[in-house]
Amino acid sequence: EQEGPEPGVSLVVVAPRDGLQAWAPDPGTAADWVAAGTPHLYAGVLEGTGLVGPLVLPGATACAGCMERDRVEADPAWPRMLVQWRSAHRRRATAACDVGLATAVAGLAAAHALSFLDGELPASTASRWEAALPGLHWERTPVRPHPDCPCAAARVPTQEAVPS
Repeated sequence: EQEGPEPGVSLVVVAPRDGLQAWAPDPGTAADWVAAGTPHLYAGVLEGTGLVGPLVLPGATACAGCMERDRVEADPAWPRMLVQWRSAHRRRATAACDVGLATAVAGLAAAHALSFLDGELPASTASRWEAALPGLHWERTPVRPHPDCPCAAARVPTQEAVPS
């Protein structure tokens, strides 16, 4: 059991109607939270995939900017693809999603949020959990700080960083 912040700390749960914003969060959306040191947890559904995490602890764990920089390093075409996907998503009504999947995502996100608010570090801290239909098998992917991200999480000494 890992100890987290003192109970009563604030938390923003980011659950956008557009599932693409949960899958590939826009760093600009969370910039004020990162600057203010406000923890935030991403959750959402993109088509047949449910997502919970990462729980971002500004200055200590990876943020949306870290995730975006990692993807750009892995695939230089990522920014162009993301612009195309976001453009297509803006032109259509909010996509329907499976009610069972949405319920599972909401339940897991709520459990992680309550755990954090109770002073624990939930499994979504510095990690993303994904489950796809039809199997709904949850898989964890670590989300690591990027050295070039202005959030400065990559500069936290290893012994102070949240274990992954």
